[in-house]
Amino acid sequence: MGFGGSALAMAQTLRNNAKQLAKRNNYFEKDVPSKFGTSTKIVDYKKMSPAQFEAFKQKLRQKEIERQKRLTIVFGSVMVVIIAALVYLLFFY
Repeated sequence: MGFGGSALAMAQTLRNNAKQLAKRNNYFEKDVPSKFGTSTKIVDYKKMSPAQFEAFKQKLRQKEIERQKRLTIVFGSVMVVIIAALVYLLFFY
């Protein structure tokens, strides 16, 4: 009864999964290294004054609006290119 291939693959998979579990970062700590190499501070909004909290919320809203604008521009330009390619292929090719 040879279980060499399937049992060996299962054992390797289990070992690799266990190794990945050991390398997890705790993202709830104050200084978390980001994937780009710089450490970032997590903002504790519960210790902010109401004025600071409103400024923080406004800053987050502004960042989200800018992100949505960029996403819309990129998506729109990609769609224009795709539609132009379809029109060319359907009518001029």
